[in-house]
Amino acid sequence: MKIVYLSASICGYEWLKEIILNKECEVIAIITLNKFAKTKMYDGIPCEKWYEFFLPVYEIFNINQEISLLKKLKGDCLIVGGWRQIIDKEILSLFKKGVIGFHPTLLPKGRGPSPIINSIMAGIKESGLTMFYYTEKVDSGPIIGQKEFIIEDDDYTWDVYKKEIEKGKELIREYLPLIIKDKVKPQCQDERLATYFPKLDKKIFNQINLEDGLIYNYRKIRALSKYGKNELGLLSYEGAYFYYNNKKIIIWKASPIKEKDFGGLKLDFKEGSLFLEKIEIDGKEYEGWGKKIEDIT
Repeated sequence: MKIVYLSASICGYEWLKEIILNKECEVIAIITLNKFAKTKMYDGIPCEKWYEFFLPVYEIFNINQEISLLKKLKGDCLIVGGWRQIIDKEILSLFKKGVIGFHPTLLPKGRGPSPIINSIMAGIKESGLTMFYYTEKVDSGPIIGQKEFIIEDDDYTWDVYKKEIEKGKELIREYLPLIIKDKVKPQCQDERLATYFPKLDKKIFNQINLEDGLIYNYRKIRALSKYGKNELGLLSYEGAYFYYNNKKIIIWKASPIKEKDFGGLKLDFKEGSLFLEKIEIDGKEYEGWGKKIEDIT
């Protein structure tokens, strides 16, 4: 089976490693986002990382403008491993074994944008990753397989993202051989059970409002956090923030305070306080132990 692989994300990079281990398929091309593309990947990786696979790489701006390229490649299947553009009907029809992708919820629950952020914000514990066939309706195609995972109360986005990566590898190992041999038995989604996540406006959503309470804002901090830049790139949703003395304070890590006497940065709510373990002001990061906000603003 000849596979065209479409991805611009950290998870997609890791999943491709698993796909190429299967000797019954051949990845004939990698299609990724050009670094100047308007589409923003919050979990994107540098384009040059894809060349490490020693496969043909095509850096594009929009997949829906690449019909001639896809026809030329003549792939049997398009596998999507992290992509933020809706794929048009004409492209979906080009592959005899279909267009296959992943969504980090247990579909049909949690369709729509920003699934990891929205899952943390909703307090969802029992989540997972779904492997499914693309159709014209986003996140609604027949399900190939699902793997469950738990979102813990103190999981940050990267913690959930790592679970997504591992479950994606499991799905590939289990179902790719069946797809190759046309033995997969996809299940149609039950529309009666479908739920949809909202589209988040970061200009409004990212700002902390004390009136929203401790639990909601702790979830927001966890959902919007980042993790240090590594060889694959930077996973960041730009951070939850508040203003103090006309300074924008981005909170990258926090935790509920249990002690009555606490010596460190904190943010107070009616029902308790959050210890601000790591914050950023004017591009500089600070640890929260033994500090007062007045000392660094």
